[in-house]
Amino acid sequence: MSQTGVQIVRLAESLPDDFEALRSEAGAESFGFIEGLREEWLAGRYAGDDDRFTVFAAFHEGELAGIGAVTPDPYDPAPDLLRMRHVYVRPLHRGAGVGRVLAAALIQQGLALAPRLSLRAADARAAAFWEANGFVPDGAGSRRSHLLRR
Repeated sequence: MSQTGVQIVRLAESLPDDFEALRSEAGAESFGFIEGLREEWLAGRYAGDDDRFTVFAAFHEGELAGIGAVTPDPYDPAPDLLRMRHVYVRPLHRGAGVGRVLAAALIQQGLALAPRLSLRAADARAAAFWEANGFVPDGAGSRRSHLLRR
């Protein structure tokens, strides 16, 4: 998938070469969830053929610009629900459409497998972004802020 110089790649073998720089930038912004992605990756959570565990990397003009995952919701075991997780776009690539293209790929993957997607927006800016992508505020689920229905 490519738009505005953005390429989406499904990760299978390894995290991208520049992942450590992305992880460092996320940490500097106090977004610890990228560390969670790294730990889950190293634990083998995304290995295998289960499409419900998917990580996409977004490259902008050849550089790792963002990352995100779709998984079963670890806080709500409903079989008709997947969760958008670990979504992050590096500061230098914000405003270039990277987040929009990455979100579209994650939403497409998730809704192909389940009728509902959940997430927890990290802050008000993230909440506005996800609402612009079709999610609605929903505090009914455990540790979720937003929900999208097919």
